[in-house]
Amino acid sequence: MCGIAGIVGFEGLPANSREELQRMCDALKHRGPDNEGIYLNNFAAFGQRRLSIIDLSEQANQPMLCNKGEVLLNFNGEIYNHAELRKELESKYEFRTDHSDTEALLYAYKEWGMGCIEKLTGMFAISIFDSRNQSLYLVRDRIGQKPLYYTHRSGRFYFSSEIQAFFEAGVCTRSIRADSVYHYLTMLTVPAPDTFFEGIHKLEAGHYLEISRAGMRKHAYWDISKFLNKSSRISEEEAIEKTEFLLERSMRYRNISDAPVALAVSGGLDSSLNVYYSSKINPDIRAINLDFEGEAEFNESSIARRFCEEIGIPFSGNLVSKALFSETITRYLSIQKDQPLGDPNFVLMYLISGICRKEGAKVLLVGEGGDEIGGYPKYLQFDKERKRLERLPGFVNRLFQNSGSYAVNKYDLFESGGIISHAHVHGFTEAQKRRLWKGPETNSYGILKKYMNEISTDTSDRYLRAVLNLEYKLRLPELILARIDYPSMAASIEARSPFADHKLIEFSAGLPFDLKMKNGSAKYLLKKVARDKLPNYVLDHPKVGFGKMLNGFFSGEFPGWFREEVLQSESPVSHYLDKAELERFYNYSERTGRMRFQIWVLYALHKWLISAS
Repeated sequence: MCGIAGIVGFEGLPANSREELQRMCDALKHRGPDNEGIYLNNFAAFGQRRLSIIDLSEQANQPMLCNKGEVLLNFNGEIYNHAELRKELESKYEFRTDHSDTEALLYAYKEWGMGCIEKLTGMFAISIFDSRNQSLYLVRDRIGQKPLYYTHRSGRFYFSSEIQAFFEAGVCTRSIRADSVYHYLTMLTVPAPDTFFEGIHKLEAGHYLEISRAGMRKHAYWDISKFLNKSSRISEEEAIEKTEFLLERSMRYRNISDAPVALAVSGGLDSSLNVYYSSKINPDIRAINLDFEGEAEFNESSIARRFCEEIGIPFSGNLVSKALFSETITRYLSIQKDQPLGDPNFVLMYLISGICRKEGAKVLLVGEGGDEIGGYPKYLQFDKERKRLERLPGFVNRLFQNSGSYAVNKYDLFESGGIISHAHVHGFTEAQKRRLWKGPETNSYGILKKYMNEISTDTSDRYLRAVLNLEYKLRLPELILARIDYPSMAASIEARSPFADHKLIEFSAGLPFDLKMKNGSAKYLLKKVARDKLPNYVLDHPKVGFGKMLNGFFSGEFPGWFREEVLQSESPVSHYLDKAELERFYNYSERTGRMRFQIWVLYALHKWLISAS
């Protein structure tokens, strides 16, 4: 929906605050090209760049003040149930807009205070300045679909939808955190509240901050582990019925828009369910597909096209060449510099969002979150792996740590005194990083272990519930949803995921895995929901994944980029990683054909370090 920024000073704002805020808003222009709004009083300066989606009128622009002027609100995202909230509130408050979700949110806060968050269905990053108690509130949605950053400088509190706004405004200078680079090498991201920069923090999903003269307090208002720790024993029929009800409800909410909506389609189960439901709700919907040049092994485009044509939705197929992919990396990093592109889907999402914009749509529905709802195909594989590892004696781990091999080292997962989820070691293991890393010793597995230990249920699927807790606490908010929000907003597109609905997630989290993945079938319940909606050629097709179309690229000319740009130049990567070990690692990958994705992780770090300097 937009980009937000603000400055609060409880001792008053200096004369240059408007200029600072203007530069912050300018840095967020790609998030909201339709309108800019700025409001200042003695203590607060709020700014917004708007992408108009709900209630396109000027009266719905932000920042927004309540009728009496004591509450100032700025927010990024969508409140999908704003019409229901308005019905509860309109007898008590005088609404000035026809159907603005911003105004519904404003008076929801006036009526219920911070308790209003419990009533919200949507994705949001919210800022509220309440002059009645001289307090600033910052809120991030439950799943973490929208980012919100903050920093404290010179007695003032700054916040923004993107980190680069702070740098463009001269609020602070870029100073990269070495330990964040270390964690990126394993997890492709860094867990909130940390970021890649010193002194800049990211609000955790499901939390809000309360900032006043007395200081800052952080509140957790939603925690997925609460639902994962309670096992729901209901019948299969009840589970299917409730899943279908919640999914349809979510689909209806995510199709609410006063601007044109498109679908990102792959031919997989999740995106095909988006197609099915949206075609019933929105007669003007259209579908967009990407296909990577020459990678027929992982081509799902023909399936996506066939289903869209059968259901009557206009289909736009687009071929991505290796040259276009390379050009897009540079173009994207010129706009978005907050974090490395460890997941190459950042680039693909930016491409498909750009196509969406060219075709006249402002909203793009995506399928992210469906794996976590239905049961990722690899979850059962990880559980079997855990059981095998638990039978191995501890000396095997020490043996492999000292073996000198760059092969993927699963046994390294013993390191923290228990089996750590292999599902979240996307890049390098601790043993591998120790050979590459030049900085102070640290450890990424402690972060993974912390989240896994939040699951205390004694059910037989406890390990998988712990893996899912990690998904919702770390991988989804800081990687998967970031790879949707950042590149879509860089193209001035709002991306929405119907599978990231908190009611659907809460219900699914409590279901036992032997029901969600009955008889070892991934997404068993979702397939049951889809059985009378999707054709067999969709239901029976194995999961491929958006990024798998790049596999051939990783095995082709891409390693040459790494050799020329990282090994044969003064790459900033060498500030953190031993160059001789990088060469040894590259030679191992070339000789064996293994670890091509890890080569990408390093190359993406190189490109980002250059852009962020």
